[in-house]
Amino acid sequence: MSNRFTSKILTGLMLVAALSLSQPLSAKAGPAEGDLEGAKLSGLLQQSGIQCSDAKGLNCSAGNYEVTIHSDCAVAPYYGAIYGGPAKLSAGAGGSDQNVVATLAEDQLVCIKATAKTGISDAEYFIMAMPIDRFDKCDGVDVLCRVSAPLSEPYRTTMENCKQLKSGKILSCPQGWVQADAIEPYPNGLE
Repeated sequence: MSNRFTSKILTGLMLVAALSLSQPLSAKAGPAEGDLEGAKLSGLLQQSGIQCSDAKGLNCSAGNYEVTIHSDCAVAPYYGAIYGGPAKLSAGAGGSDQNVVATLAEDQLVCIKATAKTGISDAEYFIMAMPIDRFDKCDGVDVLCRVSAPLSEPYRTTMENCKQLKSGKILSCPQGWVQADAIEPYPNGLE
């Protein structure tokens, strides 16, 4: 290969690199599937008490926590499960037992809608109970494929109106803030 040809290729690559770096990242990256926008984002902010400095759900906080908002539970859920015993859901981050909105049973599948952090540590999660107890791609061995035993009270009453429509929309499921140590997150999904 000639030096002249190599020089032209290198010049072209440097030009492409310079042009790509000159645009802000937000101009290149569109919203990901499941990102909360518009009415869904507004609903989450109202339900959770999260406040964001922009309309895209960035730079958010709740109380003294920095908050990361996750994807729509019906489209791209961030799953977890109640771990170590029943969990009380509070109306606000940093809530006390006086603000309890629901109590979920141990092993209840949940969708993590937001994570409140202190520094780099997860402190609390804003979660929604999920109305499903088994999944389409089951081989019968995985713990997530087992059909749950009927819920005892008061959990049955808490979950009785929680359902997922054929459209994928999830309705009337308990939501609230819970301490991070009460949840086992599944960052890699259910598969």
